[in-house]
Amino acid sequence: MIETLTKEIMASQLSQWVQATYWLWPVLEIIHFFGLTLLMGGLIIVDLRMIGFFPTISLQGVKKLLPFVIFGFLLNLITGIFFIYGDPSRYAINIGFQIKLILILLAGCNAAIYHFRVESYVLDLGSSSRRPPLTIKLVGLTSLGLWTAVLLLGRLIPYVGTG
Repeated sequence: MIETLTKEIMASQLSQWVQATYWLWPVLEIIHFFGLTLLMGGLIIVDLRMIGFFPTISLQGVKKLLPFVIFGFLLNLITGIFFIYGDPSRYAINIGFQIKLILILLAGCNAAIYHFRVESYVLDLGSSSRRPPLTIKLVGLTSLGLWTAVLLLGRLIPYVGTG
């Protein structure tokens, strides 16, 4: 199945355009790095606050960083798709990339738990500087761990599991 999908991607016009446009890959790398900066920079602050650091900053205050985090994620999603189209055979067999995708899915599930189960607790705490409950801490710690692993695996893609 993966082999068939890889062949279809390689035959696509988008794949051929990415491969034939010599300046595109470096531009995508720059945009991907910018998205990574927004994503990780915002998440580190949000997650550390959820864990209990920076108690003078309200949980609602750090929540204002989430649009930047989401924008960074979208930049990385779009550029990541271009990377896959640019070299589908490498990504298809790369164990680092495969684990990275699984961790991104888990991080998305953790974000859904935050949004549907934990966010109301954050709003109830308001601008209180008291320590967040264990549930909020666990969601923040899980997010921080998953996204750090995603970052590290992304960096390892050129070096591991390429046959």
